[in-house]
Amino acid sequence: MVVKSVRGRRRYVYVRVPEGTRRDDLAGCISERFGDTKAITCRDGDAVIRCSPRECEAVVDHLISSGLCTGSVKTSGTLRTLRDEYPQLRVPQKRRR
Repeated sequence: MVVKSVRGRRRYVYVRVPEGTRRDDLAGCISERFGDTKAITCRDGDAVIRCSPRECEAVVDHLISSGLCTGSVKTSGTLRTLRDEYPQLRVPQKRRR
């Protein structure tokens, strides 16, 4: 596991998106302007985006101006915290053999 001092800190932003928005749509919109930002999940009108702490507001503003996002709900330092507070963000685990 890479330490934070090497890769930098990250923030996870929970945003509301219009129904039917796909993760690829978000990733395409984000990647053209922000390099290290990634769409983690996107389904049922909810999405989680990973970005650096200094880019959080700019990413949300860019998504709002492009029409892919209606607003930010919460920003967290860990994905687990967001998923514990908002269970609809959980992704089903793959079955182990």
